[in-house]
Amino acid sequence: MTRPGQREFFKPERLLAFSDGVFAIAVTLLVLDLRLPSEATAGGDEGVASALLAMGPKLLIFVFTFIVIGIGWLGHHRKFSYIRQVDGGLLWLNLLYLLSLCLVPFATSLLSDHSDRISFVVYTCVMALVMLLSAGLSAYGLRAPYLMEPELRPGTRQDMILSPFLTGAIFLASAALALADRMSLAHWALILIVPVSVWSGSREPKRS
Repeated sequence: MTRPGQREFFKPERLLAFSDGVFAIAVTLLVLDLRLPSEATAGGDEGVASALLAMGPKLLIFVFTFIVIGIGWLGHHRKFSYIRQVDGGLLWLNLLYLLSLCLVPFATSLLSDHSDRISFVVYTCVMALVMLLSAGLSAYGLRAPYLMEPELRPGTRQDMILSPFLTGAIFLASAALALADRMSLAHWALILIVPVSVWSGSREPKRS
């Protein structure tokens, strides 16, 4: 029985199962938004080919978002491989993270259908929120008393906070450039996300 004022801890299995389900639904909703207009099929091969070419930007947004969500899932899986127990605070923080993740298909669809500045800002702000909450999860959960081992290897916790934090900062910088009417620079800034994520993730010391 838990005494008043004493924290209650739980095993992380149900949190992970629920989180994986939300990740799976999010990427499924992304691909469901990819569809040819009904009038394209009426035009025969030329109509379909033309419609596929017109879908190029939408496909690019889908691939980019899928990669970013995939990086987020890898980070989530990695951080919880170190965590042996969770408390109410970590459960709620993870729920907030999943809430932001559920907004990604909406923001992606908005940007795909309306390539205006406001849609771009909404998209980048949602993606920034996802990444910054991921950094918050790492900062909160990768410490005693949640860890499987008393101490992480030196630099592991810092690097697992740094990767999503830098990604979120790039998204916010891109949103700021868009609001300043520098859309070309805003788009180019997003290209930095994949190499920065790979670099910061590769800095994590390997577990024995």
